[in-house]
Amino acid sequence: MTTTARENAAEAPFEGRAALVTGGGSGIGLAIGRALAEGGCRIALGGRRQDIVEAAAADLRALGLTCVAVGGDVSSADGARRLMDAAAGELGGLDILVNCAGVYRAGPLAAGSDENEPDPIDLVVDVDLKGVLFATRAAIPHLRAGRGGASIVNISSSLTQSPLANCSVYTAAKAGVDALTRSLAAELAGDRIRVNAVLPGVVRTPIFETVMPPDEVAGFLDGFSDEVPLGRIGEPDDIARAVVFLCDPTNDWITGALLTVDGGLSLGAP
Repeated sequence: MTTTARENAAEAPFEGRAALVTGGGSGIGLAIGRALAEGGCRIALGGRRQDIVEAAAADLRALGLTCVAVGGDVSSADGARRLMDAAAGELGGLDILVNCAGVYRAGPLAAGSDENEPDPIDLVVDVDLKGVLFATRAAIPHLRAGRGGASIVNISSSLTQSPLANCSVYTAAKAGVDALTRSLAAELAGDRIRVNAVLPGVVRTPIFETVMPPDEVAGFLDGFSDEVPLGRIGEPDDIARAVVFLCDPTNDWITGALLTVDGGLSLGAP
């Protein structure tokens, strides 16, 4: 590669490539979509709420980035297939899949479920684990048909490295994602499809508003700052930068990696 070619690749490493980010309507998923698009990638933001992903895609287009919205629910095989087909159709193919769709529920396993709410085991496993399986399976034919050197990045959790009480269902689902990442990395290496995972720690995202009153979220998150060796909780862009690194086609000798991005929280208390 010439010096000029290297410079161009550094400025727009994803030029000509297309990516789908599930769970792309807000938080980490939206930050990932924006970061990939800023690197020259054509982006599809996927999510269950069409109105939310449409608004997020419009915001990225307002920045001059190439982005479309596709609605779909990865927790079912049919929903995941329709989502992948729609994204590939809108973008003219698919080179990158980021599995970011997820839900979080906490509480003692023995507590069971509220009769007025979905069983947290079904909800978390359906979205956080089965959703990755269904989405990846549906994406593989499109990734194989792409320009070569495709990439899958799964968003897991640093809880799989340093578990906490009352997070057993979520941690189990994410541990499944870790195992799937390494297994698929071996399975798809012959197709030049790399599979890696990013394991975020405590990150300031809207997901916490689904499990506690919104006016308590800021205090809850800020309470973690003193526990993080690097002195702060994470922001969505911290995770997005790690995903961009793993998706970058110049990093084509990295597969099966589980990259923890948590400010050192999983190392243990200072």
